[in-house]
Amino acid sequence: MKRKVLLIDYENIQQIDLSVIEDMDIQVKIFIGKSQNKIPFSLVAEAQRFGTNFDWIKIDGNGNNALDFHIAYYLGFLTRVDQKSEYIILSKDKGFDPVVRYVTKKKISCKRINSIVEILESQKKPSINQAHMDKVLENLRKIDKAKRPRKRATLHKHVVSLVKGTMSEKEITEIIDELFIEGLITEENNRIKYEME
Repeated sequence: MKRKVLLIDYENIQQIDLSVIEDMDIQVKIFIGKSQNKIPFSLVAEAQRFGTNFDWIKIDGNGNNALDFHIAYYLGFLTRVDQKSEYIILSKDKGFDPVVRYVTKKKISCKRINSIVEILESQKKPSINQAHMDKVLENLRKIDKAKRPRKRATLHKHVVSLVKGTMSEKEITEIIDELFIEGLITEENNRIKYEME
């Protein structure tokens, strides 16, 4: 089984449950934006369990895609040294997809995922409440395409107001993650695009 290396775009995905992967042979690298100065204690505590298999990488510089370029550079550096591991980028930003395609053409295992649960084998993934998922999908489809939430934070607030306390924060995050996993929504340059009718 290939060793996994997880590169996390923390500017893009900030709700991360590392406990999901703590039993795996995995190296985790979280890339932090230059102006990101607050990291939740729960994430730091979870990170400590990985010991030397965990790195915080604070990027140097601001600007559009600055963090993305750091991840791309780091991926290139790592694959030059080790071509046998599986490289996984955790980001909802489809801008990484051309880099992933390039790396896989070089016969190196690489993929981008929208949610950390995609690393798990399918039988270990948390099950989504289908009734809640259907409610969210039905609501989003009713909204005029030009008026649908365009930022992840806005989408999250929209779902919170829609479910009115009937779902936990974790369930809401899982529903939004599932929308990305199923390809119903995508994100590019921090803007959500809807791939649903």
